[in-house]
Amino acid sequence: MIDDLIELAYSRHVVREALPCPDGCDEYVLGRVDAVNASIRLWVRPDGRFSRAQGDEGQLSLGQVMTACGLSYAARRTAAPAA
Repeated sequence: MIDDLIELAYSRHVVREALPCPDGCDEYVLGRVDAVNASIRLWVRPDGRFSRAQGDEGQLSLGQVMTACGLSYAARRTAAPAA
């Protein structure tokens, strides 16, 4: 699921920066739609699983990250070309 979220964030130009961390996690800085100059930091573990997310309001769940960044799997499905 986290791979899909990151792919969706890249396709919507939400990813501002991607960085490797000393602990082996990948850190993604995501732009928010609900605040102009705010961002969310999202960490993915080396095994590809969600580690944590941090916004101005504290720790966030994946659902909160998707809402704050304006990401939706429904929009992805409707925008995908028919095979």
